[in-house]
Amino acid sequence: MARSVWRRLPPEDLAAFRAFLDELPAAGGPRYGLLGIKVSWWSRLSGPTRPYVVLVAGGRIALSKRTFHRRREVTRHDFPLGDLKAMRVHRGPLLESARLTFADGYSLRVGGLPRWQSRPLERYLAGEADALDPGTLSPEQLTNFCQALEAVGLRPLASGGGSSPAA
Repeated sequence: MARSVWRRLPPEDLAAFRAFLDELPAAGGPRYGLLGIKVSWWSRLSGPTRPYVVLVAGGRIALSKRTFHRRREVTRHDFPLGDLKAMRVHRGPLLESARLTFADGYSLRVGGLPRWQSRPLERYLAGEADALDPGTLSPEQLTNFCQALEAVGLRPLASGGGSSPAA
């Protein structure tokens, strides 16, 4: 049986991250995030890849390509969450990739995701009301969500946090 290849936050960090999410405003705060890579022919040929963050916050979905070293944003696409029309997921033995398709025809494939990370977005598209509720996320999904927030510069587990979400 294959195990997750990504690390998992320890229980005390998971509790701290859940508390951080509970303190955020329900209307505008981050609800879910994915950290993966943008799949392309170049990355499939072992070329360099860049982290790609998919962040759901405030009724919007932001797609942001980042640099590895300085975590600087390279490109960004921002859509209303209702514009997410379809998602096709390919689950491999260890990792999965998800193709997100929006109302205007824009499509993006995010890969290198640990298995079952895109499940909350699948549930959202199926019409489940609590699909993006942080209380329903597994420890692995919370870990990837925390890493996505860290990639955009928000330090949810840093002591004395004082950061504000900028999705």
